[in-house]
Amino acid sequence: MNIWALKKAEPLRAVLLLLQSQLGDEAFSVDTDTACGAEAIWLVGNQPPHARAYLYTLGHPRERYGVHLEYPNMAAPLYDVFENLRLSSLVEILAVHFDVAHIAPLPLTK
Repeated sequence: MNIWALKKAEPLRAVLLLLQSQLGDEAFSVDTDTACGAEAIWLVGNQPPHARAYLYTLGHPRERYGVHLEYPNMAAPLYDVFENLRLSSLVEILAVHFDVAHIAPLPLTK
């Protein structure tokens, strides 16, 4: 998936690249069918039962994120909401939600 081709705000595209780098290309896909604003996106786990997460930057300071976790196979919809997350916390939450066993370190930058 070409994240930079998405019609989303740059901070959201940047965090998607970081998530993809740390969680792996196969951890999640982007739901391009569900309409969202430029500062939000739905992610879908690639492992059954295909949990979803609504990731957004709207209303958060730079490099902070919000995420709503959606749990599948429930009689009634069940959600967890996390606000004002740093990248490290977001990665850990999504790794558990999408059943990712290994979190890769971020590449070093100069």
